[in-house]
Amino acid sequence: MAAFNARLHWSLAIAVLVISTCFVAAAIFMDRMHHVEAPVQGETDMEAAIGWLGVCGAVFSFGCFGILMKTPSVQEANCDCMVFQCYYSFAVAVVCMLIWLAAGSSGGLTFNASSLSMGAVFATLWIISQVCCFNAVNAIGIAVYPVISNSLTIFVSFVWGFAIFDDPVHSWPGALGALVLILVGVCLTAASSIISDRHAQKQARRLLLASQHIQLSATGLGVDTARELGQGVCDTDCGAPSAANRKSLAAGTAVFGVISACLLGLCNGSLMVFLNCFQDGCHAIGIQAYEGSVLPPLAFLPSLAAGIMVMHPVLFCIYWGRSILAGRRPQFHFSKVAVSGLITGAFWAMGNFNAMFATVYLGQTIGFPLTQCCLILNGVWGILYYREIKGATAICTFVLASAIVLAGAALDGLSC
Repeated sequence: MAAFNARLHWSLAIAVLVISTCFVAAAIFMDRMHHVEAPVQGETDMEAAIGWLGVCGAVFSFGCFGILMKTPSVQEANCDCMVFQCYYSFAVAVVCMLIWLAAGSSGGLTFNASSLSMGAVFATLWIISQVCCFNAVNAIGIAVYPVISNSLTIFVSFVWGFAIFDDPVHSWPGALGALVLILVGVCLTAASSIISDRHAQKQARRLLLASQHIQLSATGLGVDTARELGQGVCDTDCGAPSAANRKSLAAGTAVFGVISACLLGLCNGSLMVFLNCFQDGCHAIGIQAYEGSVLPPLAFLPSLAAGIMVMHPVLFCIYWGRSILAGRRPQFHFSKVAVSGLITGAFWAMGNFNAMFATVYLGQTIGFPLTQCCLILNGVWGILYYREIKGATAICTFVLASAIVLAGAALDGLSC
């Protein structure tokens, strides 16, 4: 983002919060006014309007939820990923319970050994995935990381759907073609990031040389001399790393970001498995099917919230334990990070609520993968607002990559 406008930034965040809340309210209202029984194991209900409303709500919330991770105050604090996750996890647990109180409390608490175990496993995978998300956003950007992570999410969710939950696959050629399209989209996304980086480096060199030329022209030095001096300043001024070292650091950051995005996708694609186990049972591991009157997505929320509140301290201690024992304590940067972390958590909780309806009614193979079309909104934020991808060639390559991934997601839906 070239120039930070605090009023615009927080106005956009509030607008996203309001719209996400409206999607949640619409889903709750539709469930009450036009209740549709959840499909039994292995079946889907493609005519259930609430399933498609869930897709739309999840796409919006997931497409916007990462914007506050790049708030300048969070960046300036150099906040650790697990510290940000503290605020994030707390908000998700609270918002999940508020949604449950508003829409699902009539059936009473659903705490039992099965539901709590599913909530704990869900929470563990989710916390790991969101720590990876924070790292990916900061390493490769809010536009690029979702194409990588969402593509893997679609693939993993598809495998879970047909291999474990017996979701039907009507056309294997179409399904395999969809996966190939998704892979091509990921490769093109990586290419767009590389092209953008090269474009930015060229622009920076041109600006520096132009500035050097203006300053030195008065002394009678030529352009070639200015270029040589400018290159010397680039490589030696203030102890800055050489061009080769800068490229190495950038490459290392990009690799770390891609690995984080891949881990995010692997975890994210498995999250809804535990909702399915809660709803339909999983006899292989002794999980009994939910038998209450409230829809499974609503009944699962208390277990999800409890799982987060239990597992976050455990994972936090594992992550920070060695450093704390060595005398290095985490810095929580409350004044700079708390609001961004809490609102981010609210975004995700509302997106997840809608994604649960998409999964329950449209299936693990179709419903949840469709929610990953949020990469369109991620791309809009990254390109138009944060200006992460620059240059016509890079932007066109990214748009093409996103279109190919979306075509793959659509083909996946048509094939199942």
